[in-house]
Amino acid sequence: MRIEQTRRRLARLRAEGLIDRITLPQAGRTRVWFPTPYGVQLASEWPEMRGHRPSRTVSDPTAVRLNAGHALTVTETALAFLEDARRRGELCRPLDWLTEVYHPIGSGEAVIPDALLYYERGPADDDNGAMLRAFVDRGGDACRQPRRGAPRRGGAGRPPGPARATA
Repeated sequence: MRIEQTRRRLARLRAEGLIDRITLPQAGRTRVWFPTPYGVQLASEWPEMRGHRPSRTVSDPTAVRLNAGHALTVTETALAFLEDARRRGELCRPLDWLTEVYHPIGSGEAVIPDALLYYERGPADDDNGAMLRAFVDRGGDACRQPRRGAPRRGGAGRPPGPARATA
């Protein structure tokens, strides 16, 4: 897709009230696009999004501005996994990458990494293509917390076990 075609599509989505943008002054006037509350509402009705609850701040321009650098790093990581899977002929689709997923780890605690990746490895000697699960946390700040509804505790945590995928 050409840049001008992308610009026209973004402008049309903005005119329809589905997305908006902010400009980052310290980043060479880079524009960051994000969904409006209406865009989030509409997207949440897609079959692919059933069961996924968006962050409450996904449509907040201030939160978007403050999180832009981190979000870009996490997105670049997702693209690296996707490109590597394609290069190897393995299965890793864009919707196999979920951000900020609450994941219970037992004893009433949970971890919320930057992303959770499902990746189907190509067939190996002993299997027909194992499904891998990877917790990805670019900043090392995966939040460990008690189960939902309980007060949130601070502190970094790591998911147990060797849940990783190689790129």
